[in-house]
Amino acid sequence: MGRSSGLAAAAAVLCWIAWLPAQPSALDLSRFDRGASIMMLRQIKSDLTANYYDRSFRGIDVNAAFDEAERELRSAHTLSDAMSVISGVLLRLHDSHTIFFPPERITRVRNGWRAAIVGDTPYVVQVTPGSDADMKGLAVGDRLVQWNDDTPDRSNLRRLTYTYQLVAPQVVHHLIVATPSGRTRRIDVSAALTARDPADEPGALIEDLADAFAPHEPDRDTRVGGIVVWQLHAFDDRSSFDSVIRKAAAAGALAIDLRGNGGGSIRAMLALLARLFPSDVQVATVRTRNGTDRLVANGRRTAFTGPLAVLVDSGTASASEIAARVVQLEGRGVVIGDRTAGAVMTSRVFSHTTGIHSVAFYADSITVGDVRMRDGASLEGSGVTPDEVVLPSADDLAKNRDRALARALVRLREKR
Repeated sequence: MGRSSGLAAAAAVLCWIAWLPAQPSALDLSRFDRGASIMMLRQIKSDLTANYYDRSFRGIDVNAAFDEAERELRSAHTLSDAMSVISGVLLRLHDSHTIFFPPERITRVRNGWRAAIVGDTPYVVQVTPGSDADMKGLAVGDRLVQWNDDTPDRSNLRRLTYTYQLVAPQVVHHLIVATPSGRTRRIDVSAALTARDPADEPGALIEDLADAFAPHEPDRDTRVGGIVVWQLHAFDDRSSFDSVIRKAAAAGALAIDLRGNGGGSIRAMLALLARLFPSDVQVATVRTRNGTDRLVANGRRTAFTGPLAVLVDSGTASASEIAARVVQLEGRGVVIGDRTAGAVMTSRVFSHTTGIHSVAFYADSITVGDVRMRDGASLEGSGVTPDEVVLPSADDLAKNRDRALARALVRLREKR
């Protein structure tokens, strides 16, 4: 959020040159790569100590933590081990927006499936047709009981996805899943490996990172039962805002679907809120090293003031969580769905290079501001609890039934 927004916005500014092998665990760490890893670690420490919003670093002894990480790098056996050490030192802060982005690998790894949290339970929510996962019968609606050596839940699924997709991609994932009917089985799912073309545009690299959490889809608006349903997948492009608001005014009711929206630009988020309130609204305050900034949405006389519903889920993060919470705090509409991600900070991305003849690009995202809502509360780690919690069952996921949207439409028809 702000200059960047977690994984989605960070990916949008990165351009990596491949340097890591397809199966890093099978190769010893070379002297060159060990040295490069140590240089990355030291640069990340510099970025963190110079920019992190909290000068106490949440009680972490930064010097001790990075010294320990450097000792681990000097004895690391593989490239994946080295990348895990570097990422791990930032993960110790338990900060959603402070994260390491390692150099890209020479082989593109596609898992062929994706999991997400529903309530407190992880489910398979996407399977790529024709993938090994598909061929072996992994299906949308399967409950993810175990992923390799970990038991996934709301507290760790994002970290596991980040690790297995970006830091140490796995050639084979060992899963235990339970079908909607309750049958439990073990399944080994192989990732698809393809050689990356050195001429790939940055967008191809961005796609790999984005797909780890949610596939990129264009924003779109449709009419369902005469009500405008606006699927807003990220806060980046504001060009359609006025058009959708005019459609909503004509229809008399609006459902904004922020499910899977990982955030984005503060300006875009404020622009959306400005179109929902006729008067100015204090959104939040942001505490930085240098003081406190106020976020205000400047209301518009042409704002849409009709019945409003906002749909959220565990993939609703950062700026989209703030938007949903403002709707709640101001009593502007009803928020329906699942508890949001609880990843609400502002951050900056710092990109760097290492190497001489073969150059590797890497980056880190550092939190530069702590966001507090109008009521003084932080959403970091807690998220937004909907006014109405409406969760899909395993069978709903398997059959693509959308109970949250159905409930939102009922509420809007009652108020229209």
